[in-house]
Amino acid sequence: MEEFILSDLARVSGIINAAIVDKEGFLLFEAKENYEQTINISKIADLLGTKDNFSRITVTSEKAILIVEQLGIGHRLVIWCEQSCNLGIIRKNLESASQRLSDYLKNAK
Repeated sequence: MEEFILSDLARVSGIINAAIVDKEGFLLFEAKENYEQTINISKIADLLGTKDNFSRITVTSEKAILIVEQLGIGHRLVIWCEQSCNLGIIRKNLESASQRLSDYLKNAK
């Protein structure tokens, strides 16, 4: 199920890759495995995950935009976007994917 949600998210224009990271920072699923531009996505998300009291963090760099969204049971959804992407469309798709993933992860325990 996670793979399908991430694959759908990765097809949104402007999204380079999407991944789910567990509460310990380990990469669980990635839409595009071993994709060179996102090889360290779990390390970056883990640095942002030191604070548990956030719902979404957006980090903008010269080359890309990283969005980390808290999911149920401590997991995080991480997406890596093009610098010139439409963040409005991406956030709309992110909210839908986050809700689907949170519901699934809560029920999959």
